Amino acid sequence: MLVRAKKYAPQLIDGTQVEHYAKLWSYAEEIRISNLGSTVKIDVNRMPDGKKYFSKFYVCFDTPKKEWKEGCKKIIGLDGCFLKGICKRELLCVVERDANNEIYPIAWAVVCVENKENWRWFLDLLIDDLGLNLGYGYSVISDQHKVLIKAVKELLPYVEHRQCAKHISQNLRKMYSGAQYESIFWKACKVTIEVDFKVSMKELEVLDPSAYQYLIDKDPKTWSRAYFQPGRCCDAMENGMSESFNVVIVDARKNPTITMLEELRMYMMERVFNKKCKGLGRGNQICPTIREIANEIKKGLRHYQVLPSGLNQFEVRGTTDAYELDLEERTCSCRLWQLNGIGCVHSIAAISFMNRDVESYVDKMFCSITYMKA
Repeated sequence: MLVRAKKYAPQLIDGTQVEHYAKLWSYAEEIRISNLGSTVKIDVNRMPDGKKYFSKFYVCFDTPKKEWKEGCKKIIGLDGCFLKGICKRELLCVVERDANNEIYPIAWAVVCVENKENWRWFLDLLIDDLGLNLGYGYSVISDQHKVLIKAVKELLPYVEHRQCAKHISQNLRKMYSGAQYESIFWKACKVTIEVDFKVSMKELEVLDPSAYQYLIDKDPKTWSRAYFQPGRCCDAMENGMSESFNVVIVDARKNPTITMLEELRMYMMERVFNKKCKGLGRGNQICPTIREIANEIKKGLRHYQVLPSGLNQFEVRGTTDAYELDLEERTCSCRLWQLNGIGCVHSIAAISFMNRDVESYVDKMFCSITYMKA
């Protein structure tokens, strides 16, 4: 009796799935009226008998759509998660990183199944809303879902597509047990120079040629920093931002369709307001999370010697390595500065050697003014 009551109570509060599907057209129209400029699309399957059945629902609110280019990085995370209701559907979502390295959801869609057709439909609408064109100058990070990889390749041929290293690591662990395999894999992931990557992979090839071939088949250009394109202000190898969003909405995913969509909307609205309040008093400083990253990098300064070779050019030498650095161009031969936009231990060593402010060399993407634009 308690089980039946627990099952019946939510229907009294939120209504049944049938009622929610019947109200989707009205819900979509209400979003268009109350949030001018927002994109809402509904797709149905038409049966031979004339009946219509729900297929897909997409929503992208106007404010995130406008502000993401000025206040967020040029990298988006794509992911899908299962919904927990009676009808087994999936939620596709796109999540950005703001100037403080925090998640910034942009758009989401409810679909019946995660297949190539639905991903193409979702990406088509997303490309129109965000103006991605063919993807030139942008990066996408996702898991290893084959249909998603194919859809991105067809619709965004010039985008840099990164695969989540965490997923690759988990699959590697299933096939090749042992701490050595995982240690070498993450070492190959984190290096920023192609030569260092080849050295790491050579170590794996000596240990186990089949494991080496397995990772080579996964296309290292999608999961190693050594091949990532500069200028994105993000050196992330994992799709943690999408996974974090999926965890936040885990309770909402148990609700009927409209209730779930409303909880997502309210979560986004409240989150933007709270983040805006926190950022009001920061002025033009860099964001707190970025400052913590810079302070963590500073801990390795004692291992390097700085030798000036020009007004803004330096050679930074460690115990076994040396790197060329240009403060004016904001480049280091280790490539990490160009990838993350914050700096590397070599750049911070040279900046400290010149008694200059480290934060003034952090990319403008990470300042509070950019943060407030989002």
